Amino acid sequence: MAKKQKRKQQQKLQRALQKRTQRKKKLVQRAIHESASERPASMLRRAREFPFLGAWVQRDWQQYGIASMIVARTQPDDNITFGRFLVDTFCVGLKDTFYGVNVEPNQFHNDALPRLYQGEPPISVSVELAHEIIYGAIEFAEAIGFRPHRLFNRTRNILDTADAQPRSGVIEFGHGGVPTYVPAPGDNQRMVLNRLVENVGIGNFNYVPAGEPPEGFEELFQQNAQAQGQPPIPASPIWTPEQQAAQGDVDSDSGLWVPNQQTDAPAETSSVEEAEQQPERSALWVPGT
Repeated sequence: MAKKQKRKQQQKLQRALQKRTQRKKKLVQRAIHESASERPASMLRRAREFPFLGAWVQRDWQQYGIASMIVARTQPDDNITFGRFLVDTFCVGLKDTFYGVNVEPNQFHNDALPRLYQGEPPISVSVELAHEIIYGAIEFAEAIGFRPHRLFNRTRNILDTADAQPRSGVIEFGHGGVPTYVPAPGDNQRMVLNRLVENVGIGNFNYVPAGEPPEGFEELFQQNAQAQGQPPIPASPIWTPEQQAAQGDVDSDSGLWVPNQQTDAPAETSSVEEAEQQPERSALWVPGT
């Protein structure tokens, strides 16, 4: 009789422990969900604790020098935190960036990715390559006077630190290693050209106008040439296929993004001037945008 009562007490204790364990699990899951859904900024700050889900970029990004990069991580609740990084590998570095948190896997793969790549399937790349492209372009641009987009101080949490991932060393920045400025719609071209002339020097960068060049830009080059003690520039500094073919270093079929190829290049969402001067805006991605 005593053994039977003891066995019942043990079973009762086990059931109580199981219920307590289940309650704790529910409380933890609720805390994770509430933390994720109510405080996206807090979730972003914790992003480096989450494992990488993957990285994506559009096809032919090297041809045009514009990489629209997505890097994603899996949250503890299996939802996704991701960052989008629009990178100019030819000249100005990180042009635009934003992030999304608490994105359901189905929504990420079937809505966010297709929308961000305008219906064109991106290619999956290694996380190491994604870091090399993003950080390499930022470092190249900083060396010639261009800072990354101001919201990078947030979205960088989705990446590892700059030296955490190995680099192959085969990714080229600039066009043939030379800073090559191809304006995006809305860019303050004069500001960019001024900075290139000041930090790189005339003759040490390429300029490929998209549309009309800024008014008075030829005078800008002449004035800076004189200030640097150089002779007046006899020819236009605008890049043309004929000019490059004559120089023998880049031919007209090189794939460089020239004006008549703009429609084939990925759309850009932010200008260089906007990245430095626009008022504060939310960097958080929301469905349907």
